[in-house]
Amino acid sequence: MSLRALLRPDLDDLEEYVPVKPLDVLAAEIGVPVERLVKLDANENLYGPHPAVLEAIARAPFHIYPDPGQQRLRAAIASYVDVEPDQVVAGTGADDLIDLLIRLVSPPAVVIPTPTFGMYRFLARIMRARPLEIPRRPNFDLDVVAIERAVHESGARIIFLTHPNNPTGNPLNSAELEALLRLPALIVVDEAYIEFGGESVVPRIAEFPNLVVLRTFSKWAGLAGLRVGYSISTSELAAHLMAIKQPYNVNVAAEAAAIAAIEHRAEIGETIAAIVAERERLRAGLAALGWLTPLPSVANFLLCAVTGRSARDAAASLRSGGILVRYYDRPDLQNCIRVSVGRPADTDALLAALKEL
Repeated sequence: MSLRALLRPDLDDLEEYVPVKPLDVLAAEIGVPVERLVKLDANENLYGPHPAVLEAIARAPFHIYPDPGQQRLRAAIASYVDVEPDQVVAGTGADDLIDLLIRLVSPPAVVIPTPTFGMYRFLARIMRARPLEIPRRPNFDLDVVAIERAVHESGARIIFLTHPNNPTGNPLNSAELEALLRLPALIVVDEAYIEFGGESVVPRIAEFPNLVVLRTFSKWAGLAGLRVGYSISTSELAAHLMAIKQPYNVNVAAEAAAIAAIEHRAEIGETIAAIVAERERLRAGLAALGWLTPLPSVANFLLCAVTGRSARDAAASLRSGGILVRYYDRPDLQNCIRVSVGRPADTDALLAALKEL
């Protein structure tokens, strides 16, 4: 028997999600020592975790299974976002919750305003939900009329929104959200970058039970490598998510780190403020070069339109010197690069290299 005959044929043309590579692999590919890499391609917090978080990780009981009910973690997160613990569900990064939500609803289609985070499309395809990609307006606001039409015509029961949006950095317009919340669909607002700017929509859950908010510890707390995120919803929806999740989907190190990060959120807030300040310095430095136009952003990255040269070539030149940025060249993002906000030394290295191009 052919193995291929046992596999799903609908995944033959699946466009794989392309993740970033680890530092040691990148260093070997480029031929630059790890310590010389300037990693500005994945929106990570280059300051890293708070020292107390590292201590909490070291004390985690690795020989014991984690709590499948997530009681301590859900209580800590609830105190952080000012909701009840039974409204919270934690997962292996926000990606885990995206997957769970699609599994829970099992929609025939999902609506995805683009450009945006690629995991929505990827996970929808895996779950046999048709991704309906609705282009954003030229300023990257939502095309609400087109989204409404797509929902009514397709029967889509999930709309994925990112606030602030990745990779454009703009926040979700409250009037747009208000209109979409009245649709017969689950409105999933991904607030992965909300700690860096923008107003959270979590308070709207009390009025709209079809609203789900996703958050993560990857960005603000510097825990991208531990993979811990969470959803906030009505307690009814959260109970369904708890029922279908993997029992031990958050490991003990991630749980300990997340709780410690919340306990030390005031000190971590100083790092967030430093990143926001550096974002504005980086914006000014990029704009001063003359061939890069950084878009307004309330996230920890800047999307830049490249004029008069190839974004691909610019990114490749930077990469050869150990400076990593993300470039885009597709219909909805032509000739652009996205630059994560790092530390002051990272900004200095980037700007110096760009001046050499």
